[in-house]
Amino acid sequence: MLSTRTTSRRGRSTSRAPVLSVATASPRARRLTAAVLLAGGLVAVPGRSGAEPVDDKRRQVSALADELERMVERLDSLAEDYVEAIALEEDLTVEIADAQDEVAAAEAQLAQMRGTLYLSAVTQFMHGGRNSTLTNLLASSGGMQDALQRGQLTSIALNQGSLTTDGLDATATELTKKRRELEKKRAKAESAAEYVLARQGATEELARKFEELKNSAQGELADLLRAEQRRREAQALVDAEREAAGFQGKYASLQAKYRNIPKVSARSQTAIRHALAQLGTPYRYAMSSPGRGFDCSGLTAYAWGKAGVGLARNSRRQFNTLPRVPKELAQPGDLIFTGSPIHHVGIYLGGGRMVHAPQTGDVVKVGPIRWWKVVGVVRPG
Repeated sequence: MLSTRTTSRRGRSTSRAPVLSVATASPRARRLTAAVLLAGGLVAVPGRSGAEPVDDKRRQVSALADELERMVERLDSLAEDYVEAIALEEDLTVEIADAQDEVAAAEAQLAQMRGTLYLSAVTQFMHGGRNSTLTNLLASSGGMQDALQRGQLTSIALNQGSLTTDGLDATATELTKKRRELEKKRAKAESAAEYVLARQGATEELARKFEELKNSAQGELADLLRAEQRRREAQALVDAEREAAGFQGKYASLQAKYRNIPKVSARSQTAIRHALAQLGTPYRYAMSSPGRGFDCSGLTAYAWGKAGVGLARNSRRQFNTLPRVPKELAQPGDLIFTGSPIHHVGIYLGGGRMVHAPQTGDVVKVGPIRWWKVVGVVRPG
């Protein structure tokens, strides 16, 4: 918060400009605030006198706003890591179930083949047909060859199954391979589960730090911070509209150059309408629940799902599985991606604006596109 100090050379109390005080903030908030604001010189130091210049305060507030923006970037990245890990874990669960079915089928096939081979040998010994090799051998000729024929019986009996022995060995080898693959998938699933928990913990910890740092700004500092954030948002909108207008001038030539990109889907307006219907819904990482909470990719997946187009549940998979278009040719309904690695996505509305679920502590809203941060555009439908 801000406190007002009074001083006078003659001992009389006179008012001074407010000086930052974090005495009432939590220890963690004090540490976070001090780390950011000392860099900008906002915390008063011994020996410093006189009112702080207005420009100095602006630099201090700008430093705080910069740090909050950096934390948002890290939060987005962690949250998308978490959602991607969940998707991997779900995929592995399906793969493990399929692998278990394959192992069971191979085991049944192997058991059947072993039984068939055994029964074949028994049948040849005990119930050989009139013209079978074993019947001829078992029939005594009374001649000198009788002993030799009987001595060869075992070898010939085994040869009766020689046509299935190779298949039996191949099936046993394949079963061993499938069992090993199943164990690898189980080990990978355990690792994925651990990663999910780690990403979740890291995301929640950084979210707490973000809220503490934001809430540590009180009084005049909070007012200045909000004003600075509004100024940046307004400037970003002016820049986004100017950039989008510039794209329009290049549209015809670029469209002729990129003839193979897909046309805008008739479903795009449906997706936009459902996204806009969620304006004001709180941001919640790893959520895609209308009226309750969305993260960025949760909103895009929900809106396009309502339009009848299924999308992957995280921004990176959405980017990697859909056809791409140059950002200069972006049209309403296209998905706009930022971050490296990708960690944010919104639905383009035209005119340099998009509807998106921006960050922790915010809500689904329409905002400007920072075109210089855009790493790609894709077209669902």
